[in-house]
Formats: sequence, structure tokens, C-alpha cells
Amino acid sequence: MHVGSATERPLADPVLASIDARMGFDWLWFLSITNNKLIAPVLIFAYHALGPQVPLVLLLNIATNRNDRILEFVALLAVSSVLAGATMALVPAEGAYAYFKPTAEQFNHFTVQAGMWHYETLMALRSGEPFDLVMAKSNGLVTFPSYHTALGIMVVYALRDYRWLSWPLGGLNAIMVISTLPEGGHHLIDVFAGALVGVASIFAVRMIGAYERVHVDGAARIGSETARLR
Repeated sequence: MHVGSATERPLADPVLASIDARMGFDWLWFLSITNNKLIAPVLIFAYHALGPQVPLVLLLNIATNRNDRILEFVALLAVSSVLAGATMALVPAEGAYAYFKPTAEQFNHFTVQAGMWHYETLMALRSGEPFDLVMAKSNGLVTFPSYHTALGIMVVYALRDYRWLSWPLGGLNAIMVISTLPEGGHHLIDVFAGALVGVASIFAVRMIGAYERVHVDGAARIGSETARLR
């Protein structure tokens, strides 16, 4: 994704913002109605609660000895990363905060760096100036599509065997999707594209899994038959 961001292609934010406008969505208006002391903390919590859900999926399936679900989730992460990386390389964007440039007062109930964690690294990559890449301190660079949205969908899907957990997380991640706009700094079209990446990744992994099962079952049937010489 760092390689995909190192491009001189023009930023697509004007196009993304115009698509939002055609859908009747005003990002600055949405920021204004969510930027209050009651709504903003809920959205902040939901947005940043997604990170711990990834190790939760792995640890829960390890504890229940569901190696198939672990492999499936890793495959989902791999496929979605490829899709998101390719898309962001084709449609580079700086994000809604960088594009609309709201004043500090307009988002003072959200985090100080809301939607701008990636900006310094993104500009360095686009300009070609040197910088230190420390993966432990790196921030996500994906603006279009919203990878938070894709990951939220995939996490709930990966926990479908644990309905006591998947339903509450489904509700939390629904709020998280909303939070990607004022806290994550995404355009609305980014969210739709992220949902498409998530669903497409699930479909691709299911197709791969079905193909593998057919071949494994076929090999098992062949192995169980008695060999006859003629």
C-alpha cells in the first residue's frame, strides 16, 4: 500500500466529493451534526474498537480449535488487502479532512488528528522525499476504499459461528461504518467502495474454498477405492 501511494496520479478527491454531492450527501454538514459531546465519543469508540477485533477473531478460533476459520480469515485479509491496494493505486485520495479543510472548532469533539494520521506519510510518498518506514508506527494509507468498512464486514462474517458475539459486534461495526466519515475522514463513496471490497473478498474466498473442497473430496474418494488391475 505504501508502494501504491507513491504515485504522481492526480488526487481524486474532487471527483469523490462530487459523487457524494450527486447522492445528496454534504460531508461538512454531516461533520457538524456529529461533532457534539454526546455523539462524537460514541463514534470515536466504535472507530477505534475495530483494531482489537482482528486478534479477537484469531484467538477465539484458536481457543475453539477452528483452524479452518483461522485460515479463512487470513485469506480474507490477504484478498481484501490486494483489492484495496490495487484500488487505492488507481484512485489516490488524500481524504475528506485534507480536501474540505474544516477548522479545528468544526471537529473539536473528535480526535485531534481525525482523518489525518496518514497525511504526512502520503505526501512524502507522493513527493518522493525520504522518510523512515517503521511498520510498528505506520498508519493506514487507504482512503478510497474505506478499509475500515471492509474489515468490519469481514470480522462479523468470520465470527458467524459465535452468534452471541457476532450480533453485538455487528451493531458496533454498523456504528463504526458511520464513524469512518467524521473520525476516519472518508468520503461517503469510500464507504460504499469499502463495503464492496469486503463483500467481494468474502465471495472470492468462498469460491476458492468450494473449489478446494471439491478437489479434496474427489481425492478422498479416489483414495478409498480398491485398485483393480486389468
